[in-house]
Amino acid sequence: MSDVVIDESPEAALRALRRHRQRNRLGELDWFEAAYRVYLLGGFGGGSVLWISSSVKDQTVGDAALADVLAHGPAVLGLVAVLAVMAGLRGGAQGGPLALEAADVVHVMLAPVDRRAALMRPAVQRLRSASFMAVAAGAIAGQLAGRRLPGSLLAWSASGALFGATVAGLWAGSALLAHTSHVRRPIATAVAVALGAWQGAAVAWSVPGPGDTVGSIGLWGWRQHAVDAVPMVVAVVSVVAGVLLLGRLSLDALARRSALVAQLRFAVTMQDLRTVILLRRQLNQEHARHRPWMQVRRGGATGRGLWFTVWRRGWHGLLRFPLSRVVRMTALAAAIGVAQASVVRGTTPAFVVTALLGFVLGLEVMEPLSQEVDQADRADAIPIERGELLARHLFAPAVALVPFGVVAGLAAWLSLGARSDALAPVALLAIPTVLGAATGAVISIVRDAPDPFSSSRTDAFVPPEMAGFTTTIRLVWPIVVSALTTCTVLLVRGAWRSGESLTGAALRGAIGSMLVVLLVGYWVRVRDRVRHAVRKFMEEGRAATAQQKRGVWS
Repeated sequence: MSDVVIDESPEAALRALRRHRQRNRLGELDWFEAAYRVYLLGGFGGGSVLWISSSVKDQTVGDAALADVLAHGPAVLGLVAVLAVMAGLRGGAQGGPLALEAADVVHVMLAPVDRRAALMRPAVQRLRSASFMAVAAGAIAGQLAGRRLPGSLLAWSASGALFGATVAGLWAGSALLAHTSHVRRPIATAVAVALGAWQGAAVAWSVPGPGDTVGSIGLWGWRQHAVDAVPMVVAVVSVVAGVLLLGRLSLDALARRSALVAQLRFAVTMQDLRTVILLRRQLNQEHARHRPWMQVRRGGATGRGLWFTVWRRGWHGLLRFPLSRVVRMTALAAAIGVAQASVVRGTTPAFVVTALLGFVLGLEVMEPLSQEVDQADRADAIPIERGELLARHLFAPAVALVPFGVVAGLAAWLSLGARSDALAPVALLAIPTVLGAATGAVISIVRDAPDPFSSSRTDAFVPPEMAGFTTTIRLVWPIVVSALTTCTVLLVRGAWRSGESLTGAALRGAIGSMLVVLLVGYWVRVRDRVRHAVRKFMEEGRAATAQQKRGVWS
């Protein structure tokens, strides 16, 4: 600490301590490793996005579709901005958006230092990270739109990045203002619901909405309106006002979030997706209902009663979902339908969006399976094979996904203009697509179950390159499985363009999705048996090899 210069000003001392801490952290980071990470993220990641998007040869939209984009595009994109403001209001009322380290909360916040000055750097870092992610996502979406709409790719990428920056500013500003103004959760929720309903009406019935001018920024790659600069100014003003009021942040909320965020970062580092979801629910102060929405009658204890017991346990957990989670799942299902309709209209990469949304929806609804995996010691005490038990836990969530499949189908049908010839294909494909998209979540949850036959020596000599490749496969594989079931909508689009039977194409796609669902369910049931058989085979092979070597040397 000899090189830390302490000024008479407490703020200057805090800045000096933070600079010293940053130098210590950066001193342990190899510059070559940092440059290699930047190279992988920028070169490989950006190049992959450009290569994948350019390899998809979607057709340029026609005049009628251009008119629809011009008429409804601002409202639809404005819904994204309104959802960001809704998340900011609720997050700010729950103690967000800042999350400090425990040492900063305990020592810095209680030190004789101006709180706003102490929180300025964390606030800027939070705004910077949110803006970077929003700008990157907006630029990627913009260059995808530029391949089908009038205008250059550079202009569309710039407009998408500007739209993302504006949305990030609105989110951060609304969160900071909600927190510093000490807005209560019911009030924040009521305002958020009102904004969402208003913008939803703007999308459905073409009435002016609060997010239309924000959404119009996303179309600057095609045309520009001077009035669209108003939400940019609002975003900047809200962020500045929130920063000026940083001294009003709740210390109790910062302490609570610091502990949860520290665990969340560790879970992300360990790729423990289940723990990440649980911690996110705790950050949102989302708790299960004390009483279920409805009671499920009790069953027997043997024979058929074992099946009914698992079935009842599953529904007993599902019926305790809070209203906020049900609303979130309904919104995810509606977004799935809209994304699938976009694929039919010609935006091929949208089926990946469907896979991601279905994966998240599956993580939400597979709560009974997740609870069984989390409490593996109790599952081992039940006189039934673990794979059989986990497979039985899939039935209740599968049935619970049916109404969300109906919501997705209704959203897709409305997005296609409520055409009569699209009703039968949507009805056939909606529920299998939602069920299939959720299979990725099943794989992600079950693979994290403890392996009773594992050995610490198995991966002891795995090269780092192979370990990284294996980690990547583990992360990507569930999404790939979900995408296999959502890409079946391409069959309907092909039939639509060629004039073939839409019902037949949808039926083939539904059968393909259900086959994936059945295969994943069978994999859950026999996974432990297969792993045990493979490991036993490998051990017998090693034992035979060792015996042959002993015979040769003897």
